[in-house]
Amino acid sequence: MNPAPANHSMVFSLLVVLALIAVGISQIHLSPVMNNLLVFAIAFVMAGLVVSQYMGLKIEGPLVVWLFVIPIVLFAIMVVLMMPDIGHVKVDFLKAL
Repeated sequence: MNPAPANHSMVFSLLVVLALIAVGISQIHLSPVMNNLLVFAIAFVMAGLVVSQYMGLKIEGPLVVWLFVIPIVLFAIMVVLMMPDIGHVKVDFLKAL
């Protein structure tokens, strides 16, 4: 059974809109943890769109899907646990050069 073909232009447009929203969120001065959490959540959704629409993960077997999903979930847990440290580190990139 073949899944319905994806409308690639619509998916690409959605990815562009989500990227612009992520940039807009980074310009809003919420707490650093909240900014990071929102941007990572949007990036996670974007990665899911790319994987599901462009990498053909919908037609793979369950083992391949789980081999892809488990590391993503573990990475998301690691990022969330590191959020307090990420929000308090200030790096001056001009001085670093």
